[in-house]
Amino acid sequence: MAGGSFDETLFPRGVPTSEEDLGRTVELYKLMVASSESLVARRQGVNTFFLTINGAILTASGLIISNQSDARLQAVGLAVLTLTGAILALAWRSLIRSFGQLNTGKFAVINRIETILPVAVYLAEWKALDEGRNPKKYRTFTSREVWTPWTFFAIYFGSTLLALLVASGCIEL
Repeated sequence: MAGGSFDETLFPRGVPTSEEDLGRTVELYKLMVASSESLVARRQGVNTFFLTINGAILTASGLIISNQSDARLQAVGLAVLTLTGAILALAWRSLIRSFGQLNTGKFAVINRIETILPVAVYLAEWKALDEGRNPKKYRTFTSREVWTPWTFFAIYFGSTLLALLVASGCIEL
């Protein structure tokens, strides 16, 4: 870690030992736990936003396809819409991974603080889950959650290619 070790960064004045310093550390610990919970809530809000946007894109795609206008014109409109959807799916995936990385960092701090407290509930939970090394015991939410934007991306990518082929006249429907 640039600028010193993890402990030097977390405890710049040394590991707290006095009652006063431990009391402040407990307050900071509570703040980190609340920050992690807040991050999960923001992540759920982002997922809701992207699911709503994808629903709107798929609805608009259906409206374009059901329109009785020129097939090439429909294909151009569909290509623009699905390309936009593919870009949004990649952005969504990136945000999910960033949220996961940020929460991993938060729990590194939480777990380290717990080593100086009388109990270490989150660290014990992590140990009980083999620290994420055994997928039969634990798989990260992030590792599963990224499948949703990947699925949307695949749908949009395939639809964009098909729409471009129709728009260029290579395929007639």
